[in-house]
Amino acid sequence: MKKAIFAGATFFFAALYACNGIQEGKILFESKCAQCHKLELSFKETRNLTEWRKITQRMAGYSHGGITGKEAEKIAKYLAKKK
Repeated sequence: MKKAIFAGATFFFAALYACNGIQEGKILFESKCAQCHKLELSFKETRNLTEWRKITQRMAGYSHGGITGKEAEKIAKYLAKKK
């Protein structure tokens, strides 16, 4: 019984963490990317995670520290899942 409860709790917190990561990516996308881009254009793009990683890392380089590598990764994950 305890193992089942522990497994359920672990799954719940893992799912919650994943949702928070995506939500954090959304917030970063809206705050950081909107400084230079019209956000609706990104929603017309259909790219996979690898492609979004390349783009967000390139944009992080252009931002001269305005977007960190970790933030770029979170944004890429958000954009890849937004379909």
